[in-house]
Amino acid sequence: MSNLELTAISKTFGTTRVLNDVSLSVRDGEFLTLVGASGCGKSTVLRVIAGLEPQDAGSVHIGGRAVDQLRPKQRNVAMVFQSYALYPHMSVAENMSMPLVMQRLNLAERLPLLGRLMPNRSRVMTEIAAEVDAVARQLQIEGLLSRKPAQLSGGQRQRVALGRSMVRHPDVFLMDEPLSNLDAKLRVHMRTELTELHRRLGVTFIYVTHDQVEAMTMSDRVALMDEGRIVQLGTPSELYHNPTDLRVARFIGSPQVNILSGTTTGDGVAVSDAMLQIPVSVPSGQEVSVGLRPEALSLDAVAGRPHLSAKLSHVENLGAEVFLHFVLPDTGSGVVLRATLDTYEKHKSRFDRLVHLSVDASRALVFDAAGHRVDGRVQAALRLAVSA
Repeated sequence: MSNLELTAISKTFGTTRVLNDVSLSVRDGEFLTLVGASGCGKSTVLRVIAGLEPQDAGSVHIGGRAVDQLRPKQRNVAMVFQSYALYPHMSVAENMSMPLVMQRLNLAERLPLLGRLMPNRSRVMTEIAAEVDAVARQLQIEGLLSRKPAQLSGGQRQRVALGRSMVRHPDVFLMDEPLSNLDAKLRVHMRTELTELHRRLGVTFIYVTHDQVEAMTMSDRVALMDEGRIVQLGTPSELYHNPTDLRVARFIGSPQVNILSGTTTGDGVAVSDAMLQIPVSVPSGQEVSVGLRPEALSLDAVAGRPHLSAKLSHVENLGAEVFLHFVLPDTGSGVVLRATLDTYEKHKSRFDRLVHLSVDASRALVFDAAGHRVDGRVQAALRLAVSA
């Protein structure tokens, strides 16, 4: 079992509180990603789990046992760093075998000259070489075992760093922004490889990134962090479609969610020249923020839907789809609409004048002044989660 439990973890560096009562439950074999802006505390969470940083308060359990008093090497976790941390003077095979050498050979057996005279060394090194070869074949780097890190590409170095972790058969893999040093094309390829590797191994992965695309495409669940706290934990779909906090809505999604100012009324929420009939849990007359994903807006008139008057300001043609940037004349606010190229061409002749954008009010996200969701849809979802 490699489930992991963090309970009320706090950490302070000097006068700066980095983690604030972070509690997290990671299921056995789950791929969970910690995502957030730089400085939110996500890498510190990994270092606390690994035992590289002692927490000021709280506890860490791995596989049902408390590991707070255990040294890093006793916790049976493997950490893959952003810099890969490969030994430049060692070959790929030597880098990958190093954890097993340190684990299975004593100091005398590890000495270059004296070690060769030890009767146990030859047998152990043969076993280690076989295990390294097996992992290298899994990662398709068996042809690179004699090379030095300087002779490898970024993607190959990443595989070596993964292989060095895999040979230990850890209970938990910890990955701290492992793809951030790769170019865009290679990052896409390595995302797929990491996801497939997780499926094959069936081991718990805890992955840290500031890239929401990595978080959304690779994870079973995502924990969004801000100011040392977990703001929301859920599946990628839940964080996108049903964020419980304005910070989550802003961070998740590309292009970013449209945020418009609104005022609650007896019938719902007034936004610009539209009335959105949405039940909200705040009194009438309150200022709120209304989030509309790009797909919640449409160029085609839909019977019964409210509309926003807008003027086209900018077009981003991405080939298969188009992002249309509009300005609402009465407020000066901008909104982005996602459309197909065919839809854009169909309505192109209208863009020299004011157009009416249909709004799917059922997709609207309403947040109070503190940034908390207050519309009926999230309340129903929260009740369902509690009952489950």
